[in-house]
Amino acid sequence: MASLKRVTHKSGRVVYRIVICLGYDKEGNKLVKNLTYSVDQSATPRQQEKEAMKYAMELEDKLKFGHDVRSEKVSFEEFSDQWLESVKENLAYGTYIGYKQLLEGRIQPYFKGYRVAGIRTEDIEAFYRTLAEEYSFGTIRRFANVLSCIFRTARRWNIIENNPCQYAQKPRRRQENGELRYFTPQQSVMFLKSLDLTYEVKYRRRHATENKEGDVFGECIKKCNVPTQYKLFYAISIFCGLRKGETLALRWGDVDLEGREIRVSKSVGRTVNGFDCKEPKSASALRRVPIPNKLSVMLKEYKAEYGFLKSRLGDRWKGDDSLFIQPDGRRMCHTATYQYFVRHLKRYNQWVEENPEKARLKGLERLPMIPLHGLRHSCATLLNYLDVNIIDISRYLGHANCSTTMNIYAHSFEAQKQAASDKLNEFIRIHT
Repeated sequence: MASLKRVTHKSGRVVYRIVICLGYDKEGNKLVKNLTYSVDQSATPRQQEKEAMKYAMELEDKLKFGHDVRSEKVSFEEFSDQWLESVKENLAYGTYIGYKQLLEGRIQPYFKGYRVAGIRTEDIEAFYRTLAEEYSFGTIRRFANVLSCIFRTARRWNIIENNPCQYAQKPRRRQENGELRYFTPQQSVMFLKSLDLTYEVKYRRRHATENKEGDVFGECIKKCNVPTQYKLFYAISIFCGLRKGETLALRWGDVDLEGREIRVSKSVGRTVNGFDCKEPKSASALRRVPIPNKLSVMLKEYKAEYGFLKSRLGDRWKGDDSLFIQPDGRRMCHTATYQYFVRHLKRYNQWVEENPEKARLKGLERLPMIPLHGLRHSCATLLNYLDVNIIDISRYLGHANCSTTMNIYAHSFEAQKQAASDKLNEFIRIHT
């Protein structure tokens, strides 16, 4: 049992010298832990003794189970750096860089000066509140995941007893940030039709004169069509549900036109060499996805265009058989499809506003501005609309398990509940 000795300094401050026996070594020598505990100076001597005894008994129990008193002094900044280094080998490079940016950008500056063992649930919640006005709910959840991983590791290493993130409440989800953005099945059809429209784009052109200072700028109009490879990229996203990185990584060797399927075996993402091909995020992402008839026709048309361009460039061709390319044949830049997607949606919505009668006759309406990844969400929603079971949807999308699919798309699948109810009502009406 721990022994206590009361010590009063010249200043009047009272402390207790605590000696804890940890057993004996192989030679029979007694193993002890000596430390000093400062009690509440305003308490009575009896209260101070009880306080010191309680601390000594709790610490004795901790030490018997491997607790290291020195660990209580570890700073959050020091430990979070150790944690990041410890998980580096098990993370994709892009994920590692993302964690590092979150840590150095907001987490470490906020908890600078804190000790790991001194951070409480209320401190975590206060940090979340500083993020609420600046970040979406999804981004706040990323911060929360990183923090929780850090404290889970601290608990595993016997630095803390409880994870302060476990019961910390995140700020209430703002609806505009919390929900997935995607096309409904009907909107997906409209979007695919929009890729075949011809748009008139206005631009300013300089008309030179003899006096350069007197050059005149006039407004011109040119007709624009969506390039075939962009049509194909967006169609693959909707029909096959591939992630952007998976689609960009495709080569012609991954496309089986006779067997009508696409083999997903890699993804474009951040690596130590910049954005390049890497292994998929999980084993379940390795999959074969069937090609619908419409997509098969688009692929054949594009392959003919691709071959013509390659032949015309000759020695200037720099490609490596990537499906989606820059003008010289090299793999397309990872930001190009997103930038074109945003421009196209704005251009299309403007066309609908300026040509309401033509749009009505074609069955077209304004489309919501969604992120490029929203096309993958649109694929999941479309499959569910077509009564594809959740197991097949999960495999189609390359999720590790069905629960992942349900967690992500539970809200977007809500719209199908009424359809299921209508079918049930009709079954009951017919058979009762």
